[in-house]
Amino acid sequence: MARLAFCVIALWAFAAGAALDPGGWEPSVRERLDALIEKNRGNPDAYAVFDFDYTTAIGDLSYVCMWQILETFDFKFNPDDFGKLMAEGVAPRHFAEIDALAALFAKLRPFAGQEVTGRPEWREFVRRYWALYRSIQDEVGAYRAYLWRSRVFTGYTPLELRRLAEAAVPRALASGGLRIDVNAPTEKRGLAITKEIKDLFSELRKAGIAVYIVSGSYRDTLLVAAGRSSGLDVPQGNIFGAELKKDADGRFVAEMTDDCVKSGFKPEFIMARIAPRHHGAEPVLTAGDSMGDYTMLTEFKSLQLALVFHRNWKEKEMFSLCASGGKVAVQGRDEAKGIFIPFHESVFP
Repeated sequence: MARLAFCVIALWAFAAGAALDPGGWEPSVRERLDALIEKNRGNPDAYAVFDFDYTTAIGDLSYVCMWQILETFDFKFNPDDFGKLMAEGVAPRHFAEIDALAALFAKLRPFAGQEVTGRPEWREFVRRYWALYRSIQDEVGAYRAYLWRSRVFTGYTPLELRRLAEAAVPRALASGGLRIDVNAPTEKRGLAITKEIKDLFSELRKAGIAVYIVSGSYRDTLLVAAGRSSGLDVPQGNIFGAELKKDADGRFVAEMTDDCVKSGFKPEFIMARIAPRHHGAEPVLTAGDSMGDYTMLTEFKSLQLALVFHRNWKEKEMFSLCASGGKVAVQGRDEAKGIFIPFHESVFP
């Protein structure tokens, strides 16, 4: 009986203090996450907030969905509006390139809804499209360039966008990691959601710590990528993302709603939309990878841990943050293989 009682107590203790599987975690990062989970176990006001792109997942969800549109030419806006849609708000020096894209677009229009990747016009279209995007990004910054490239979603309904993601996400996950696209050498393609992230979400929930996604990707696509089918199983009510305005027919237009997630303003969004569910408490854990997450990694006074996934940054602020120690924990990954590695730095394709 004494031996049985000891075994029961041991099993209870193990269940109560279940540790993350070592996997590819950098050892000190895993230890700090384990400690955070134990410290907040059973606290209904404890919650964690994760970015999605290059944080929860290795890769960019909006890219995944954009490539699905580009490869099938399944655009929903009036094809005659392509040039006007792409030129709005863009510097005149880009107009000649937009005209060239419009001419290629016209040649590819008859193949709408079909696989067009084998056509030379498509390869040139993709190369020039992404080169123009990068040129616009260098000129006006990442956020405004993101709004420009998101114009491909114009004309979609929320249901159509979710169905697009349902087709695109499994296809991207099957790649097992990121690769440089042969037609657009500035761009990485693919998507991976690691076992370590799935385990972390699961252990947080088991401890009673709510998990939220707060991302600049579109919420309708996040509902697919962060839901049950991907193994993340985040409740729909805990998923927040960018949202486009709709026209009178319920179709998206190329303009953001005022109250959606916006890069760089995540703390304000979290305190307005999530904190009231937890008696106004700040998150105990935030996780991100870029300057779009910087404020939510640094501004919460009661934050217990800022989990940063190492990227190939250009911004000195992210380098300084990762070297600051304190509340910051840095995890590395092999992006090409789509896996965690037990180091603070990452390997890139």
